[in-house]
Amino acid sequence: MRRNSKRCSDEQGGAGHCPLKDRRTLNFGRLLLAGIALFLSGCVSSILATRAVTAPNQQRMPRAVADVQYARRFDSFASQSWRLRVGPPPAELSVAVVEPGNYRFKYSIALKEAPNGWKWLEPIFDVTLPREPRPAKGTLLLLHGYMDAKENMMHWALCMAEAGWRCVLVDLRGHGRSTGDIIGFGAFEVQDLSQVIDDLQKRGLAGEKIGVIGVSYGASMGLLLAAQDKRVGAVVALEPFSNAAKALVEFAHGVAPRQAAEISAPEFAAAVEKAARKGRFSWSSGDVLAAMDHVAIPVLFFHGARDTWLSPDNSRSLYARAHQPSRLVILPDDEHVMLSMRLGEIVPEVRGWFDRYLAVAPAADGAGL
Repeated sequence: MRRNSKRCSDEQGGAGHCPLKDRRTLNFGRLLLAGIALFLSGCVSSILATRAVTAPNQQRMPRAVADVQYARRFDSFASQSWRLRVGPPPAELSVAVVEPGNYRFKYSIALKEAPNGWKWLEPIFDVTLPREPRPAKGTLLLLHGYMDAKENMMHWALCMAEAGWRCVLVDLRGHGRSTGDIIGFGAFEVQDLSQVIDDLQKRGLAGEKIGVIGVSYGASMGLLLAAQDKRVGAVVALEPFSNAAKALVEFAHGVAPRQAAEISAPEFAAAVEKAARKGRFSWSSGDVLAAMDHVAIPVLFFHGARDTWLSPDNSRSLYARAHQPSRLVILPDDEHVMLSMRLGEIVPEVRGWFDRYLAVAPAADGAGL
């Protein structure tokens, strides 16, 4: 199938200048729209509850994984990869490592369109694999968003690896190439990630402290992890939610406002309650705002002012409880999809953040986009 493509240079204008006229036509948005439409055909609360906790990769695999060519290219960037058994409940997580080095990384964002009008954003990057890895300043755990996969964090891994960081990409349970029948919005994921850190330390791939870069769902998981596992030394949280139960409803209204408007507040409340019963967890496990009282490390927050899927008020409330010196950056032209895909305004601050609060070795030479 022939695809049309238009590039948006991340270094030449940022998110606000990328010509996305209808961002709800993105693959991710379309999937959620279709899902919410299904809620209206049966017992709304039960269908919504089931979809909320059922592993996303059992509903539809992200394009970055389903596209075999793209997945193979991702695999070529990783120095090693493996599967790790975690739980309970039992699951196997897919883990990959990108070592520090000069990848000659060049990055842009493409808006692609199929003949039927279906549009999606796709990162475009040119990479040269280094002959020898550099010494690592430390280890970063990269956590993707809801219904996404670690492949879509590769642009972050490459740009941070150029700056001297060992980057560990993980498919959260029920996502990407990992297994697991249900997700827990933090109830299971935090224990999973602590087991990942255990494994990294056994393999000699992490020291006493690690950093976390998370996007949306992954950002919230990173904050919950930091509250419970003191081996997390610094966090960068891009567009997190402050409370999982509330985010479920907010997300639905943001992604598909017309369909969600047909679902009453009592039906949403019933769905949230049923989801916890089906998943056998408590929503208190996903209360990130409460967990911030136990996060004793600096957090760098980024959120888009135009984010209608998860309001920037989520980050504002989390920052208000964050340990100082933390920092909150609201980007005026960004919305939920674009924020994590672009790097230009964000990466220098992220690199400086980890250099300041986590680095244990000299900075890499010549690091840059």
